[in-house]
Amino acid sequence: MISPPAQSALAELNEIVGLDGATLRVVDASPTSICLELDLSESTCPECVVPRELMLDILGASLAKADPDIIHVELHDPREDASLPSSGH
Repeated sequence: MISPPAQSALAELNEIVGLDGATLRVVDASPTSICLELDLSESTCPECVVPRELMLDILGASLAKADPDIIHVELHDPREDASLPSSGH
């Protein structure tokens, strides 16, 4: 469970990435860290969503401002695995 201020910050960020069909989902959280997954399943333009490193910078700054106790942000981005060879296809 994340704090109400962090939930509000995440909702604002979801409005932004939602313009490109993406969604940020909480996978795991503690009082000092949050693990998010970038869901691009509804996106018609995944490459339009900001790159992972920039997204992490934005998330870290926004969440730390909303809840100073959050000191670690992790992001699972499916585009990071896109360059790996697919198996069975």
